[in-house]
Amino acid sequence: MSNLTVTHVKHVKNSNDDIDWLEQSIANEHIIDYKYSDFNNIQHIGSGSFGSVFRANWKDTDTIFALKSFNNPKSTLKEIIKEVI
Repeated sequence: MSNLTVTHVKHVKNSNDDIDWLEQSIANEHIIDYKYSDFNNIQHIGSGSFGSVFRANWKDTDTIFALKSFNNPKSTLKEIIKEVI
């Protein structure tokens, strides 16, 4: 299973079902919530209409993650979930 990064999700126009699904997925460790400060060597690798993608190392390891930054701060949780899964 791949690891997903979900941080600072703004609860704008989200249904309770979407919020419950996200919280349950994190609690059941289907989605792991990493802190931005856990990453270093962050490099921009691309961008599109939804946001930008970055390559980063997790802590002081050789483990590489892709991080996504969303352009629209008013994106709904449902849109974000569809983008990352």
